[in-house]
Amino acid sequence: MDKKYLHGYIVIAFVFIIYGAAIIPFPKTVIFGIAFFFSLLAIMAQVYNVYTVMKSQTLIKDKIYDFPQIRVSVLYLTVQLLTSLLLMGFSAKVPVFAAVLVEVIILAAAVLGFFAVGAVRKEAVRQDVQLKKELARMEELQTRINLLIAQCGGEQIKDMLQKLSEEIRYSNPISRDSTEEIEDEIDVLFSEVEASALDGNMENTAEVCGRLRGLLKERDRICKYRK
Repeated sequence: MDKKYLHGYIVIAFVFIIYGAAIIPFPKTVIFGIAFFFSLLAIMAQVYNVYTVMKSQTLIKDKIYDFPQIRVSVLYLTVQLLTSLLLMGFSAKVPVFAAVLVEVIILAAAVLGFFAVGAVRKEAVRQDVQLKKELARMEELQTRINLLIAQCGGEQIKDMLQKLSEEIRYSNPISRDSTEEIEDEIDVLFSEVEASALDGNMENTAEVCGRLRGLLKERDRICKYRK
């Protein structure tokens, strides 16, 4: 969704309420003023919402994070405008306190909706950041083994590294505090694998790869029983 479309629907809403209030022969009563005021508040809320969503100066890409906020905003604006037009049209029959009560309820519901969506978004972002952090170490190891395979010349060493790559690929991708120590050992041992493989030392490469596969299995065991 492009910025211009978000700004566009706000402009349309603004023109709609101004046109409706000015052209349609509504009695210019206290209720008319109340409805008009709350409608302007709804439009200003859209301006603020667009600013918070688009302040990164990029297109909206994340439906999970941004679209719920936009939906709540659009729903609030739609309900507010329709309610205001109804109050303006029936202002002679609606008590002032009832109009104020209805408008306040709509505003309160919108505020609660924005807060709820904001809280959910914040938690989703936190979990996403945490998940990326937990995945980073094994992803880095997978990248290193793939690069090493591309750099090595011997077919037998490549085969050993390919098997090791499969072990890494199917290992538990999530790192925990309980796996930090063994992952440090894996990093150290993998550096030995890199040195041996690049030197073309097949015997040492095979021996170190075997030890490394053992550490990967132990890490998987830790991940399984210490979630």
